[in-house]
Amino acid sequence: MLLYVSMAGMAMLFFMLTAMFLFRTGDAVTPSSFSLPKLFSVSTILILVSGFYMQQVPGYYAQDDLTSMKKGLMWSLLLGVLFAVAQIVAWYEMASARVFFDGHPAGTFLYLLSALHLLHIAGGLAFASYLYVKVNRAAGDPIRSLIFIRDPYRLMQVQMLRSYWQFLDVVWIALYFIFLFAL
Repeated sequence: MLLYVSMAGMAMLFFMLTAMFLFRTGDAVTPSSFSLPKLFSVSTILILVSGFYMQQVPGYYAQDDLTSMKKGLMWSLLLGVLFAVAQIVAWYEMASARVFFDGHPAGTFLYLLSALHLLHIAGGLAFASYLYVKVNRAAGDPIRSLIFIRDPYRLMQVQMLRSYWQFLDVVWIALYFIFLFAL
């Protein structure tokens, strides 16, 4: 329950900051002279594919297939890290276009919203890494595997991770399209 309350709070935070972004962008004296970094499009594809793999993880858990679960978590982690790298490189692209955090309001909110989302991604990556280590340990030992698969706490962790990852996917897709059409 705490995860869903936290996600509701995060949704409100992103909603308020996005509303401020739209208000400040429309209220700006000079129109924005920059466009959305191209790597934001690449990172959107990366997070969508990562979400696809994460969506499959609870199904593998339900089928007692720890090897496939481990692969799904690994791909989600790898693509999540690539998403983070693409975001950081996109910031450098914005800086080279002379869009800074303290400049145009749209640039400021672009940095702020993408950094805030990246911070939440980092939390998801940390928990996914923890779960990957647990799955990797359990997959190598039949006794640990049996205990891991039958533990309702682990099932809850897997489902929570999937829900959180889907939430982050939806938030980024919404932010991406808002950035795309507002700039």
